[in-house]
Amino acid sequence: MNPPLIDYHIHTVYSGHSAPDMTVRSIVERAELLGLKSIVILEHAFYSSMGRVCLEQIKKEVNYIESGVNVLVGMEIDPDYKRKGKLIFDDFDRNELDIVLVGTHTIPCIGKGWHIEVELTQKEKEKVYHTWFEIMEAVLEGSSVDIIAHPGRLISRNGIIEKFIGKVLKDFERLFSIAKKKDVAFELNESLLNIFQNEYLLQSYTEIVRLALSTGLKISLGSDAHSPDRIGENFYITGAIHQCNISQENLFIVK
Repeated sequence: MNPPLIDYHIHTVYSGHSAPDMTVRSIVERAELLGLKSIVILEHAFYSSMGRVCLEQIKKEVNYIESGVNVLVGMEIDPDYKRKGKLIFDDFDRNELDIVLVGTHTIPCIGKGWHIEVELTQKEKEKVYHTWFEIMEAVLEGSSVDIIAHPGRLISRNGIIEKFIGKVLKDFERLFSIAKKKDVAFELNESLLNIFQNEYLLQSYTEIVRLALSTGLKISLGSDAHSPDRIGENFYITGAIHQCNISQENLFIVK
């Protein structure tokens, strides 16, 4: 199966770290040029007021655009580390949003961004690892979420895990059982697959994808684009689709 013409993870200039031309209008125009059929324009919610401002601004701009592309509005929201099972931004009505993704962007117990290289002791690595799973399990149980954004990204950094095998699979199996119960999809995230720090992580990640499939999770496809040239990007996604025999029936698609 070739990847369908969808991209359910596109950021805007409102993130504060996207390209300056990632306006809502330019995103839609780029999607039209690429022949995409459906996209999700979303933004981060690192804190509640950021989520509210971004959501209202994106919705306002989408409402002014006429396009043959099915343009959905979403939010990528972090778990609230201080309120177990809650999202950092939960002051919204689900009717305001087409899609809610949950993804961690700060290393629990450390307080630094996921992309920061830090020296961790083995004990710290284990604590971050277990805390991440606890946080994700609680938020899937306690909040209204549609998609797990870039699953496993945070624990694949800073040497926390070397491969997605063994005990890691067992822990993901538990997380995915909750996701299945709550009808939450697994995201194949192009950006994550592109930045894996070693080939062992990339190769073993297919085991996580297969586990998600065997658990019955739907698979969402997203570029995680922060610049126009990355919209619709799916090189690694295509490889995973073929390696894991993902079919159209396996996909998370909003009608």
